[in-house]
Amino acid sequence: MSSYHTWIRGAAMTVLAACTWAGAGARAESVSMATWGGGVGDTWRAAFAQAFEKDTGTKVKITEVPNPEAQVRTQAKAPQYNAVLVSYFEAAKLYNDGLLETFSVDEIPELANVPGQYQMKGADGRVIGAPVYFTYYGIAFNTDFVKPSEMTSWADLGNAKWKGMTAITQPIYSSTYHLTILSHALGGDEKDVSRAIPMFKAQVANASVVYTSLAQLNQLLTRGEVVAAPYYLARVWAMKRDGVKNIDISLPKEGGLMLPYMVVVPKGSADRQAAKAWLNYAASAAPQLRTAELFGYFPLNDKAVIPADQEKVLGMSVAEMKSRLFQPDWFVVAKEQAARVKTVEQVISETNN
Repeated sequence: MSSYHTWIRGAAMTVLAACTWAGAGARAESVSMATWGGGVGDTWRAAFAQAFEKDTGTKVKITEVPNPEAQVRTQAKAPQYNAVLVSYFEAAKLYNDGLLETFSVDEIPELANVPGQYQMKGADGRVIGAPVYFTYYGIAFNTDFVKPSEMTSWADLGNAKWKGMTAITQPIYSSTYHLTILSHALGGDEKDVSRAIPMFKAQVANASVVYTSLAQLNQLLTRGEVVAAPYYLARVWAMKRDGVKNIDISLPKEGGLMLPYMVVVPKGSADRQAAKAWLNYAASAAPQLRTAELFGYFPLNDKAVIPADQEKVLGMSVAEMKSRLFQPDWFVVAKEQAARVKTVEQVISETNN
């Protein structure tokens, strides 16, 4: 081969390599997000992803998984997702284990419209993710068997009248949610839940089942196999939306437990700029309003104003509802979870024996 042909071949290979590198470097960033199933993924596609893609041109892939927090943990060395939907409790655990990216407040401008108590921050003041919406933990009941006036207090779940007719949730949530709100109802807080144990024992003694899935409790309640159980506003809202007539929820006089959710970014995940833009959009008012309509979760952005017809279904304004909800320090709850799971398991075991 002549030196000329050798030069031509080398030049061509150099140009090809340069083009390949440039193409890779110019790859458009995208969002790959993990959510729960049960309609959550569909809600995020409809309320968030469609408009975001149209406005920005950034592609969004929503993947439904059994447990988004677990996905972050199992993929810690090679994150598949650059956005994950979690509860604040789960966000606290993931942050404590060093598995999340953090951001300055300036990087997520929509946080200016989110009250400070709903912004989860690390010790360095950096935010852990984007607050998106909340529901609350109250008492669901079957109206064929229970009058609203019979479920106005957390103590009512321990009333001997309901012996063998109620349900409680599994230890991971009883320890995290139930003991926390019972402690608050009795004048305490999340730091020390010991005062809640006697009331919890009475409620366990009344329960005929420890429910392990939302679908299970939906069936138990609608069939009247249990008549009351601690449950989530969003699930009752969804049941009503789907035509269920005999299920309602009480926001007890002592207050309900606020359960907020956020979008976080796994540490070391790809396409940080796209993920950051997605977080800012998720924290904004418009998609949060669409979520309230579709799914019964309520906005954390103050500029998202719920229509009057939706507040009528609630039976109160969103502002009044927020004022009656307890928001614990989720870092404390996360720190104490392991010990409290053991306490709950012991109470259930001793009561059943």
